[in-house]
Amino acid sequence: MKSVYFKQGSGPAFVYVPGIEGTGRMFHKQAEDLQSDHTVIALKLRAEGRYSILDLIEDMVLAVRDAGFEKATVLGESFGGLLTMAAALAHPELIERIILVNTFARFHDRKKINVGVALYSILPYSWIRAYRGRTAGENLFDRGAPEEVKLAYRERTREAATSGYLSRLRIVRDTDLRKRLCEIKQPALVVAGLEDNFLPSADSAKAIAQKLPRARLKLLEGVGHAAMLSPRVRVRDWLAEFENI
Repeated sequence: MKSVYFKQGSGPAFVYVPGIEGTGRMFHKQAEDLQSDHTVIALKLRAEGRYSILDLIEDMVLAVRDAGFEKATVLGESFGGLLTMAAALAHPELIERIILVNTFARFHDRKKINVGVALYSILPYSWIRAYRGRTAGENLFDRGAPEEVKLAYRERTREAATSGYLSRLRIVRDTDLRKRLCEIKQPALVVAGLEDNFLPSADSAKAIAQKLPRARLKLLEGVGHAAMLSPRVRVRDWLAEFENI
């Protein structure tokens, strides 16, 4: 299967691995800032079918190599962070540096993820998408986020299809990387928004940073779950922090 990604800019490879919506389009603000001296590769996760985390790892590898690179700095957001850590374990030669944003090594709320998989298996996606659209402002964004940011999120994520989304939910349910974090040797910046109302990201970030051999913890005041859309976030500024990891 051909890997799908968006590519812009020139310079060293910088890969964005999206959250569970899977579109790769939530990084547009940061990509515009990075493209002057980085080749930004925003992955689009498989939209259809049943697949595993290993399939998505191979898609990432193919995307980086298809774009003409052997190594990359990789930023994984939420679900994308889980996938990035799994890729670092499976293909350490591919990933030079890691940025993990509002993510987890194992999803904390087992009841919630099990119910989510069950509901997505039986309910029409139009119902679920309508519900997610109505609740996005409560769970994903910074407090006081402008309405245009929320609207942009809805517009950019409405293409997410049912079967692919369900596959990603199953991956969240079934993946536990906690015991293997010590094997990830790449320098890692572990980032969490302190206003994340969707996940307990700060606690998760602290646990991940503690177990990674080369990690720095970064907690962001006033930032919610959709950190890449926050006006308080500039990924470019984070890159200098790798000098001391």
